[in-house]
Amino acid sequence: MGVIRRQSFKTSVIGYIGVVIGTLSTMFIYPDALEIIGLFRSLFDASVLLGIFVLLGTSLSAVRFFPRYENKETGHSGLLTWLLIVTGIGFVALLILFPFIRQWLSDFIFHERNRKYEEFIYYVIPLTLFVSLINLLSRYISNFRLITIPSALEQLTIKITLPLIIIAFLNNWLTVEGVLFCVMVSFAMASAGLILYMMYLGEWRLTKPVIVKDKAALKEFYQYSWFGLLAGIGSQIAFRIDGLMVAAKITFEATGVYAIAWAISEIITKPMRSISNISGPMLAKHIERNEIDEVRNLYEKSSLTMTIVGLGLFLGIWTILPYIFEVMSNTQRVSDGLYVVFFLGLAQVWDMMTGVNNEIILYSKHYRFTLYLTLMLAIVTVVSNIYFIDLYGLVGAGMATCLSLFLYNIAKLIFIKVKMGIQPFTAGIIPVVGLGVGAWLISKWIPDTPWTLVSLVIKGGVFSSLFGWSVYRFRISPDINQWVDLIWEKGKALLQRIF
Repeated sequence: MGVIRRQSFKTSVIGYIGVVIGTLSTMFIYPDALEIIGLFRSLFDASVLLGIFVLLGTSLSAVRFFPRYENKETGHSGLLTWLLIVTGIGFVALLILFPFIRQWLSDFIFHERNRKYEEFIYYVIPLTLFVSLINLLSRYISNFRLITIPSALEQLTIKITLPLIIIAFLNNWLTVEGVLFCVMVSFAMASAGLILYMMYLGEWRLTKPVIVKDKAALKEFYQYSWFGLLAGIGSQIAFRIDGLMVAAKITFEATGVYAIAWAISEIITKPMRSISNISGPMLAKHIERNEIDEVRNLYEKSSLTMTIVGLGLFLGIWTILPYIFEVMSNTQRVSDGLYVVFFLGLAQVWDMMTGVNNEIILYSKHYRFTLYLTLMLAIVTVVSNIYFIDLYGLVGAGMATCLSLFLYNIAKLIFIKVKMGIQPFTAGIIPVVGLGVGAWLISKWIPDTPWTLVSLVIKGGVFSSLFGWSVYRFRISPDINQWVDLIWEKGKALLQRIF
């Protein structure tokens, strides 16, 4: 876990810089532009979903096949070239089919209450291209155990530019189309940054792909990419269809509220993404070599580490969330997202508790099982969203996502246990849950003060101190303790240089 720990730590730092920027933007900027945020979120979600088809499974194949072709002298046998060719074919197919896609988007999302924004549907095309490139290149770079810079480009670019763009809109310096154009430029900058970083590493080498001459390997690539495509459809439906269905069944303004709630709950998953990204290539190698003990070790450690971080963040957010909504602008409207955050956060915690189960299945010979998983996930997600949104509105969308991810991860846990004989849970999870709930109850019992910000700081500080100190003191996770020690040592060194 040494490489994983170092890279995850650096990426988490970048992620939480983005969290700070995102939190301030969510509290003080986005609530005043809910409809525009909802429009952006809908176009972005549509681009992510379409990007799955454009990539044709190549983002997963970039990791799965890299160990087989790894050789810097030959440009890794032209694997990058081949991945870009396949993605290019997918994008051309998108352009051909876009008239039909446009009609579907018009009917589904840009209905009567959202009709005034219909002319901006075409921004989906460039957004899909740049989102797809960012996805593919970030995955490819992760093969070199380097995820810090890609994460910074992927996460921070839009986190920094979007609030500035919205401020410009609120001051009438930009029109709605100007907002979308600037957003498109932001994603284009992130894509260009990844290419420049690969050039810096000496890994942007578009050599002739060897795979085209190997019929057996080509067939395997097509089969794996096909199932990767299905897996991508299922996972993105779980995370993207809810926002689109809120836009379709309610309004863009409601989607803006949902996007704010999602942004708050997404804080919980930042460490999971960095651990999953850096674990993927290592799991691919261990599985290729049939090193099950190493897979089990990564599975258990990822589960314990992510449970501590995920549960701590979830309960910490839930402790201070009412006070956060009170200090936001447009409080009455955005507070509709309170229980949306609860259900989305609960889903994120369960997803983190189950560790790197998705990567284990995708990089094993059992990857075809993702077909059945994604079919189940797609059906449950769509049906539950239709049912719960009609009953409970915004909160119903959060409930639907929670139910879908719960069932999805249960199925993966059972499958990995049956096929590989391993499961992620260790005895350390029990005290983590006990300490978390205990710290939350103590902070909840503290009386409110007349000042919202003071109550927020006191209750949040008490929870964080109690839970963090307990986890560190009892050494429940050696990896967490080493992270804390690393931060402490770096902090002391920095202070010594300053003073």
